[in-house]
Amino acid sequence: MSTRLLYVCEGGDCTEHGSGDIYHKIKECIEAEDPTQERVKVRRFPCFGGCEEAINVTVFPDRLFYSHVTETDVPEIVDHLLHDGNPVERLCGHVKPDVEEIVWDMLDSPY
Repeated sequence: MSTRLLYVCEGGDCTEHGSGDIYHKIKECIEAEDPTQERVKVRRFPCFGGCEEAINVTVFPDRLFYSHVTETDVPEIVDHLLHDGNPVERLCGHVKPDVEEIVWDMLDSPY
């Protein structure tokens, strides 16, 4: 399995809702079991464009766009990533499909 990339939005609305705390919590949980981030790399992303659905987190190449993420969702997200748990479906499908598609196109780009 290839390395997954988990991006936490740090745009204005997401930051105002605490995306920095979510980033640190997810990174801490991932590194506790995957210290070198070989299975999952946790990164910040400038803005996904789904501001009204803050806090947004994406998982690539899974193409999961999680919205309304809170600290209580972090264990389920980490379980999915590290223990082959199920995607957190209640967090999916909140942004417009074209917003998601733009994000996937950018992440798929070789540039």
